[in-house]
Amino acid sequence: MDIELLKIALEGFLVALAIDLVFGEPRGFFHIAVISGNISERISRRIINKHRSELAGTIFLIGIIILILIPLMVLFDILYTFDEIFIIFILVFAIFLKSTFALTSMGKHINPIVKSLEKGDLESARFHLSMCVRRDTSQLDPEGVCSAAIETVSEGITDSFVGALFMYSIFSIAGAIVYRIVNTMDSMFGYRDEKYLHFGKPTALADTVLNYIPARITAVLVYASAFLLNYNMRKTKLSNVIYAIQSRNAAYSIGAMAVLLNVRLEKKGKYIVNRNGFPPTVTEVKKGLNIFYLSFVLMTLFIFFPVLLVFSIFVWPHIPFIFLIKIPL
Repeated sequence: MDIELLKIALEGFLVALAIDLVFGEPRGFFHIAVISGNISERISRRIINKHRSELAGTIFLIGIIILILIPLMVLFDILYTFDEIFIIFILVFAIFLKSTFALTSMGKHINPIVKSLEKGDLESARFHLSMCVRRDTSQLDPEGVCSAAIETVSEGITDSFVGALFMYSIFSIAGAIVYRIVNTMDSMFGYRDEKYLHFGKPTALADTVLNYIPARITAVLVYASAFLLNYNMRKTKLSNVIYAIQSRNAAYSIGAMAVLLNVRLEKKGKYIVNRNGFPPTVTEVKKGLNIFYLSFVLMTLFIFFPVLLVFSIFVWPHIPFIFLIKIPL
């Protein structure tokens, strides 16, 4: 057993969580999503006009991961070798880890929407919502705004922390970084339009694979949180609504929230989840946000810590791979 690896993983996570709670999101040059987004955008401009095949998209995805991951892992290894500056290693490690998951930022995005709706300021609510979603918010009524907000919170459970922490618990910091890179690139290239249909397919597939287990964990967390908060208002089964959304991973998180709050969630022209549910209101948005926060606590205590304990003690020391931090230079 190598307790040192567990110690680093735990200290890194706790410092990262403290950074989130006190400071929020780190600046761009310390943020994996910003770094991967900027690099991907610049390189893709030179590639996509000439090469839009799946092969080009695959090479592009792998290349971006290597371009970001390897230098960071070497940096971590260099800092780790200097015992006298171990605190700097943990701080840098934690800052980059923090950029792969988010907790407080969800409230910072959703609460302004809630406050605007409570004041009856629909235009302001639409504006704040537009900062969170891709869809056109200019014509949404209060029900549409609430629906989109609840969907954002639901998907955010997977994208904001379940996926990254699950990968971190198994593959350490490298896993969390790869997850965030893929998740960011999927939001940029994972479209089904003419430009990205083939080029973005490998990224979309990678995101689907990485989120397969986390999405189902999210559904369990939502059920458990709703039960503990006494929000369980379900009138139908999750299995009856998950086929409404083309993305099965998203369907588990959104479907679970819709069922448990018994609300109808709709994206015009795309899908209707829990068709017989009640129109969502600000009250359900607040409940969704409470479920989001409690899901983080449950994820940390009952999934993240146990899995991290098993892998850091019994698996990582026996696999001479890059995510073990101790890279021979």
